[in-house]
Amino acid sequence: METWDKRIFLNKILPMVCVLAMIVFATQVQAADEQTTREITLDKLDDENFSIGVQAGFLSIEDFGSDSWYQANLSYHLNEFFYFKANYAQAEAGLTSFEKLANVSPLLDDEQRKLKYYGLNVGYNLMPGEVFITPELAFNSAFSFELGGGNVQFAGQDQFALSIASQFRVFLTDWLAWDISMQNLIFDTQITGVNKTTHNLSFNSGFSIYF
Repeated sequence: METWDKRIFLNKILPMVCVLAMIVFATQVQAADEQTTREITLDKLDDENFSIGVQAGFLSIEDFGSDSWYQANLSYHLNEFFYFKANYAQAEAGLTSFEKLANVSPLLDDEQRKLKYYGLNVGYNLMPGEVFITPELAFNSAFSFELGGGNVQFAGQDQFALSIASQFRVFLTDWLAWDISMQNLIFDTQITGVNKTTHNLSFNSGFSIYF
């Protein structure tokens, strides 16, 4: 049974994120098509190879609903397109629909409900561009795609997880960026008695410092 939190994510938050992305993309296209020359205040990005970031949001754990999701990462930027990102994140699962409806003993204890993930992603900047706040003010931005994997500790088990993520980044200064990201952690579980592949979606926002 689909949880209420997951319906909110799919029906409200996810469309809002998609609309926001389309608005940003349309703004970039419109600015590129303008013929008039104007002065733009842009922060020049330093040639820094490392960045460290923290993010917070929520993770929709399949069969367990949505819960708070905290993440920290360290990235190494090979060039303006490719980068490696090491991630650590954690959340705590709630009750399953079966536990709520059947009023049975919990399937997991408090410690087993803690989900921890650490892994490594390879990222590629697909659409570096600019976000225009006013006609005279713009910030550098980038939309990137990430693919990788790592280890998930959940329900007393360690499982390999495939990580598929996308990220939109706005560079507020030459050393500080605002990040918005979505991620799908894919791993196998048999908690409910059936061995299956689960898709666990997260939505996060936070900041990164470049050094």
